This record gives sequence, structure tokens and C-alpha cells, in this order.
Amino acid sequence: MLGAIVATRGMGALLPERVRAIEHALAPHADRVVLVGTAPDESTRFERLPTATELDAVAETLHEAAADHAIVVAADAHHPSSELIRYMLQVRGSFDVVAPERRDGALELLLALYHPRCLHRIEGLIAAGESELSALKPLATIRRVAAEEVAKFGDPAELLARG
Repeated sequence: MLGAIVATRGMGALLPERVRAIEHALAPHADRVVLVGTAPDESTRFERLPTATELDAVAETLHEAAADHAIVVAADAHHPSSELIRYMLQVRGSFDVVAPERRDGALELLLALYHPRCLHRIEGLIAAGESELSALKPLATIRRVAAEEVAKFGDPAELLARG
């Protein structure tokens, strides 16, 4: 399974301690980890896949993932949880996307699993000029990991914090 650290414009420079935390969270689940996006990075240990937007980043990740789900994590994630990722893998079933939900009901689409069958829909959105990842929501079957489920692994506000 492919793990992707998404670092797009607006996220600023990658913080090494956050990248290490994301790597640690992805390690038990991903055979390979790539850095997808345009944020500055001094590290050369990642294969880089340049993209401009979060939607482009998920598309590029799915190209690389081939037939398997991909785990996507924002480079500015504060406390990614390996246990939460493991749970998301367990409940993925036949869903296109598995994403955790904040207490306010908003989905965190950059700590999510994506199935490659989303790729054609994402490419259609990009061709239509769309750049927001949230535009995929009405086109995909989504397994929402409710905040109560996320809370089994820690405080949802902390686990899903970004910035």
C-alpha cells in the first residue's frame, strides 16, 4: 500500500518532526511513502511527486498506488495516529474514501484512504477546472469515521489538528 504525505501550497515549509511523526504513523501500513505536492523540503529521502493542489495530489497518489488503496496524510498534520489509520483500513470495505470526522461533522480529507476507482472522477473534476478536494464528496461513496469512533484513539481535535 502506498502512503502519501501531501504538502501543497499554503502549508509552508515541512517541519522535520511532523514528517517523522507522519512516517511513524504510516510505517506499519505502507510499503512505500512518497511526498506529494509543492511545499519546500530540504530532505531528499522521499520520492517527490510535484502537484499544485490537494485534488491534484490525491490524483497523483492514486496513479502511483495502482490497484490498492492509498493512505493520504497532510504534511501539516499535528498528531497522525497509526492506530486510527489501522482502524480506517479495517472498516474500508468497498468504500471509495474512508475519512475521519471532526466533532462538527466536517471530514478530514487529508487523513484518509482513497481507492483507485476515484481516480477517473478526480481527473474529471480537474479537467473541469476544479481544485478543491471537497468537490469529490458528492461523487464518491464515503465511509465517515464518526468523531466518536476517532475518540477511541485519542481526542479528535488533537488527532485531526492541522496547520
